[in-house]
Amino acid sequence: MKHSKGLIAIAVLAITLAGCSSNDEVIRIGTPFQEDETSGVKFHTDITAAESITDLRDIMNTEKEVEQPADLSSLADNFFTLDIPEEGVSEISRYVWYQEDGSTILSNDDLAGNEDQNFFILTADQTEELKHILAE
Repeated sequence: MKHSKGLIAIAVLAITLAGCSSNDEVIRIGTPFQEDETSGVKFHTDITAAESITDLRDIMNTEKEVEQPADLSSLADNFFTLDIPEEGVSEISRYVWYQEDGSTILSNDDLAGNEDQNFFILTADQTEELKHILAE
């Protein structure tokens, strides 16, 4: 009897931990494109590693909002989302423009002129962390 109670407790713990796992989240990485009058993102990588997801969240929590820079190219260098597929939710999505000074400009939209578009900046150190995550 004691043995079966222990197994039940372990099973409940395992199920609970699995439910709290970051494996339910995925970082999707893509490359923006523009061909003629068509634009979009070609996704090429999915990352489910809990450490990468936590690191990405930490970086996003420290991004600083800025005005739209005047000299951004029309096509971003990269694009990523942090999705919760089971819920059909994209929690974070950012277009990424790497800058010559080592910093990064991020935006929640491409440069299509959306009035709800926000821009953010990351330091050179944060940019290196982001590049490391997106290169996995």
